Amino acid sequence: MERHPADNALAQTFLKRSVKMLERMSYAASLEALKAALASPTDMGGVASLLSDLAPFGVDLSAVDPFVEAMARGVAVKRELLTDAGGALTSSQVASVLGITRQAVDKRRSRGTLLAVPNGSGEYLYPACQFTSDGVIRGLEGVLQAFQIQSPWTQLSALMASAPALGGKTILEALKAGHAEKAIDLAASFGEQAA
Repeated sequence: MERHPADNALAQTFLKRSVKMLERMSYAASLEALKAALASPTDMGGVASLLSDLAPFGVDLSAVDPFVEAMARGVAVKRELLTDAGGALTSSQVASVLGITRQAVDKRRSRGTLLAVPNGSGEYLYPACQFTSDGVIRGLEGVLQAFQIQSPWTQLSALMASAPALGGKTILEALKAGHAEKAIDLAASFGEQAA
């Protein structure tokens, strides 16, 4: 995709600013924190690891940005959520798993029949927990359609949280056990207080 020159200038400005921030963080970090960040399989994971390692150990991240500690915690929570979800698949991987085209995967995401979370670079990741060897968990579409909450990260969290209304099972576990109606009812109740 070709960018407009103004977009390139904006990207360059952001890059320069980010590099300065990463330099400050790198020099403030311990060797252990740097090693842990470098052990991450992705660049974004490495930055998230470094931020989450620095915050609890007295490194004043507010000198970098007053909200950086909260953002680091948010990144760490999202990373943990995806790990607990069994990892994530790209749209190409989902297409292969489901035997459909990548465009069909994108259409399902747009219609809200597959759960995808944004990865920060304009692409989406599909939590692995929604798939079985036979495809998508039966009843998941109904659950996703029932959610009143729009945030895919919150939806993922709700799918994986044990619920007293389901006897301590998660929505995904209830679906796998054939209790789609109960799972849909619970999903529909999320966000009712805000409505």
